[in-house]
Amino acid sequence: KKKHCITPIIIKIRIIFFILIFTEPYNMNSEIFRSLLTHGACITFCVIVARAALKFKDITDALAFYGVYHREPMNQLIHFFGVPAIIWSALVFLAHVPFSNAMKISVPGAPKHSITYATLTAAGYIIFYLKIDPYPGGILYAPFIYLYYITAVRLVIKDRQGMLKKTDNLHPEIKIHSSGRVLKMAAIVHFLAWYVQIHPGHQIIEGAAPAITQSFGGALTSAPLFAFYEGLWLLGINLPLKEQTKLLVDQYTKELCKNEGALMRACDDY
Repeated sequence: KKKHCITPIIIKIRIIFFILIFTEPYNMNSEIFRSLLTHGACITFCVIVARAALKFKDITDALAFYGVYHREPMNQLIHFFGVPAIIWSALVFLAHVPFSNAMKISVPGAPKHSITYATLTAAGYIIFYLKIDPYPGGILYAPFIYLYYITAVRLVIKDRQGMLKKTDNLHPEIKIHSSGRVLKMAAIVHFLAWYVQIHPGHQIIEGAAPAITQSFGGALTSAPLFAFYEGLWLLGINLPLKEQTKLLVDQYTKELCKNEGALMRACDDY
């Protein structure tokens, strides 16, 4: 049997990312070093998610992958709120790291700002969802991703402007400006959302490991749209897709239970 745990490299990336953003360097060399490592962590994150997105054949495949580990209604409800919290807080983190200070964009609802890794991530989600499910999922969910993005950007810019008023001799081409308040708030939201999903949601209610133990990128890629579709299905929208997803969830669950043993409580039914 496989040992189910979050990939060690992912843990290392997150630890490095938070340490680098929350700590202040003491000299220019450490500032450059921190900047390089932070960009490296962001690029790795984006590549992992992008590669996972390319592996899904269609919308049913993406939803079924995530649905295998989210069969209980109460766990689905937890993820309905928890997943958006994780995505939003992740965008806050990524909005602190400019992809290019020379490239500025203006979008409705946010001041003119540099293109950051949050920009790339939000655009990637929208493009991917429009590709695999143009309507209703892609069209209806795009405004939510956009809202997450502009609120993250506005918070970061406001925090940065407040800090710039108090600080002299900064190096904008390298330094990641932040008072730390927004990052700490996002970190609390991020880890609290993970906790309620993993402990009460999966260990107690679902009786199954989270999807992230199977695929980090796959979970982050499919989770937002799956959580959104739970709301759409509750409203009676695109119910045929719900039935197709359930059939594929059963198929994937049977294969998983057969090949890897009783990994989840649902295996008792197969």
